[in-house]
Amino acid sequence: MKEKIVDIHVRVSENEKKKLQRNAKKSCLSLSAYLRKVGLKQEIYSIPDKEFYKIYLDICKIKDNIYKLEKETIIKCLDVVEKKFLKLYNSKNNGGDDIGNN
Repeated sequence: MKEKIVDIHVRVSENEKKKLQRNAKKSCLSLSAYLRKVGLKQEIYSIPDKEFYKIYLDICKIKDNIYKLEKETIIKCLDVVEKKFLKLYNSKNNGGDDIGNN
């Protein structure tokens, strides 16, 4: 990795700084790394919550066993995953979506 030896000073409002820090934290990046990526137009990925990862693992289990399971068992498993996902989505989205639906 190249050594970072040059400083760049940027003035922002307190609210802008907080928003930048939140965005950096969501991406598991330091504020400096986040700003470099934004400034260099590099792709930034948000890291999903652990709860989303658990749902992903549930889906993988179903996929890995799809030919071993009976149709009714698959449907029940998918219903459980769907409920977990919707519960998590609604908790993150305050119960509604961008167009006012619940």
